[in-house]
Amino acid sequence: MRVFMFRSLRVSLAVACGVAIVVPGFPAAEPLELLASDEAARSTQIIQRFAGQQDATQVLNWTAPSLAVGVRQSASNAGNVVDIDDKALESVRQDFDGQQLSLNEIVLNTVAALESIEQDASNIGNAVIGGDIGNVEQYFADGSVQHAMNHLILPELPNTVRQSGLNTMNLVYSEQSVALSSQNFTKQAEQVVDNRLNITGAGGGGAIVQEGTNLGNIIIARNVDEVVRDFSGDQVINNVVTLQTGARWGSISQNGINIANYIEAESIGYLRQTSSNGQQIVNNRVEQVTLDGLTQTITSPNITQNSNNYVNVIVLKKALPDGTSQVVDVLQSAEYGQTVQGANAGAVSQTGNAVVIER
Repeated sequence: MRVFMFRSLRVSLAVACGVAIVVPGFPAAEPLELLASDEAARSTQIIQRFAGQQDATQVLNWTAPSLAVGVRQSASNAGNVVDIDDKALESVRQDFDGQQLSLNEIVLNTVAALESIEQDASNIGNAVIGGDIGNVEQYFADGSVQHAMNHLILPELPNTVRQSGLNTMNLVYSEQSVALSSQNFTKQAEQVVDNRLNITGAGGGGAIVQEGTNLGNIIIARNVDEVVRDFSGDQVINNVVTLQTGARWGSISQNGINIANYIEAESIGYLRQTSSNGQQIVNNRVEQVTLDGLTQTITSPNITQNSNNYVNVIVLKKALPDGTSQVVDVLQSAEYGQTVQGANAGAVSQTGNAVVIER
């Protein structure tokens, strides 16, 4: 397997780490646990429990945009996040039992002078960012949900419409080492991204971009001693555009990527990762409403769709200077459903139990 297959995967992970480090601009309902660097550094053991619901909701019913040329909505939630930069951390336990909903919704009856509309929805839970990290335990409980949703209804298209949804659960990031990590994404837990755009009129010459990303059980570090984890939940992405018969558009781009049980390091001592019972789904769809009110799926013109599902992926970075072994022991098991719909003129990738070695 060639390394370039994972280029889009790397981009998604970089975005997730950025979200983890920055406190969201739209904090939702309690409970929300964010530990500052000085507080975390003094703690020998950190225990966080999220039990409840966070709703970050922005709804805009705009009858007269007037002279506005751009609109941007951003809704985000964060629960159980420890960020101590590059400082050492001895022990962290994070339990997430609840729901996160980030929702952006715009309904317009005229576009007027608008040139661009952007919607960004994101959720992050159970994230640890630090230097040398000792023991980390992360648990995403049965029935827990992350839902990022962007909903847009327009009579016609401006120059650019972009919708982006991102869910991140059970993330460990260190530029140094992780001693022991346990991650559990349970059977009835799920991550869902919904990007939905409905053009009720004649459309126009604008560009539409929809992007969805789900990340679950992610570890990125220089050295990892031992990891045991299981991913048994669902990851679902829906990118849906609905057009009327005869509507025009410049271009439509739909991209979805699901990643479960991903680890990237220079050396790994012992790794046991399993995935079962759950499923990964990417649904990229462009619908056209016919004159009799029925809908049909279309794939042209100027429609590009990319779908990527990854489960149980190991990326080994460059060899260590002292020449020591990169991997001592690896056990992987995947009994997991992967489904894509809509891959016109784009890429489709479904990967399970993969090892990539970078020389």
